[in-house]
Amino acid sequence: MKQIDNKLTQKFDEYPQFGVLQGVKVFVTGTNIAGPFAGCLMAEMGAQVLQAESPSIACQTRGTLSWSQNHRNEYSITINTAKASGRKIFYKCVEWADIWIEAGKPGSYAKRGITDKSCWEHNKALTIVHVSGYGQFGPSKDKPSYDVSGQAMGGYMYLNGPSPTSSPLKVNPYLSDYVTAYNACIVALSGYINAQRTGEGDSCDVAQYDTMFRLLDNYPARWFNNGYPKQGEPVPERTGNKSDMAACFSFYDTKDGNTIFVAITGQGPVTRGYPIIGMGKPGVAKDIPKDCTGFPLFDPRGQKADKLLTEFCASHTCDELEEIFNKAGIPCQRAYGPADIEKDPQYEARENLVEWEDQCFGRMKGIGITNIFKKNPSQIVASAPCFGEHNREVLQYFGYTDEEIDKLYKNKDIVTWTPAETAKRKLFVEWGFFWDPERQAKRIGLEYPPKKKTKK
Repeated sequence: MKQIDNKLTQKFDEYPQFGVLQGVKVFVTGTNIAGPFAGCLMAEMGAQVLQAESPSIACQTRGTLSWSQNHRNEYSITINTAKASGRKIFYKCVEWADIWIEAGKPGSYAKRGITDKSCWEHNKALTIVHVSGYGQFGPSKDKPSYDVSGQAMGGYMYLNGPSPTSSPLKVNPYLSDYVTAYNACIVALSGYINAQRTGEGDSCDVAQYDTMFRLLDNYPARWFNNGYPKQGEPVPERTGNKSDMAACFSFYDTKDGNTIFVAITGQGPVTRGYPIIGMGKPGVAKDIPKDCTGFPLFDPRGQKADKLLTEFCASHTCDELEEIFNKAGIPCQRAYGPADIEKDPQYEARENLVEWEDQCFGRMKGIGITNIFKKNPSQIVASAPCFGEHNREVLQYFGYTDEEIDKLYKNKDIVTWTPAETAKRKLFVEWGFFWDPERQAKRIGLEYPPKKKTKK
């Protein structure tokens, strides 16, 4: 496992040049995942990412392991755009940035006089991405939204469940949030490319439910042309770990109690795989043509093949099945848990697991870099920032004097938390966020065990 030698904090005016996005400046406002995670993706590819939060409302993920994992390489400031002093800082950030990603309630910035037009008056090449649950217009635009809201309205939950008569099933962890963030990253960089070509910025409206709906493949085309179940009727797509269409394309239980995905579909896998499970060789066995690519489950031949594969898997261990199918070039994959991930040589080779230093938690292990660039590799250069950690140096970079910055702190227009303050506010010890509480608490200057409050 790779040991990352990152800095606990990285100075704003000394950001290292690396990655395919070096030189790109990204301003992120909003909290939680659907918008801000896009900043994480770009920061690891070399973009300089500045996230702003309200001085009175920190991101709900702040202080958790999620924050430490998903905000590496970033900078943090606090801005109160309800005040003129905060709007002044906001527009300084807009002038600095190439991309602004916001995830507030639709219309909340406009109420304070901040619009796409006003931002372009400060920076005509700015790419703006608005991320919300239901979009910037339409009758549902003002509805509050979380991850499951996007899964539910986007139709994704409708497709999922253990059986056709079960209730819809959500997917963990926060699929709608994370996929929407990837979508926001795509449109942000697309807008940036367009601005580089034309000199003018654009604005994109990204909705969580839109994003999830776009992932439904051919199902909407089937529903709205061929019909769909009425309210209360069984939903044929809800088949749990089994495919709802293709035979021999599902998860199967093994002799030793594991679960393995096997896909004997496509001409090559069918030609090699059908003889293994006792279905016969295509072109030789009756009713199986030479160029067979597999059968749907509604075909009796597909039902027979899937039954044979189910029995074959049940009579072999997972290790035996992987050896048999890998040798035959048939796609297969056991369902991994944490122990499998930690010991797998593929994870090791691609450095999917890394250790780095975090300000609040110390040495920690988690997800490494994904998407491997050959010439301009992504990097982890700095720990996730504490709340408002870079207020002073960012404002100094924008031309503020120490006296002006001190006044902003005095008026609580900006706020900064230390690692110890983060741990206290987020109840790291009480809620079990520390895995070695005595060592980790003392490392950041916290008393351990914490004193119990006495009743007056």
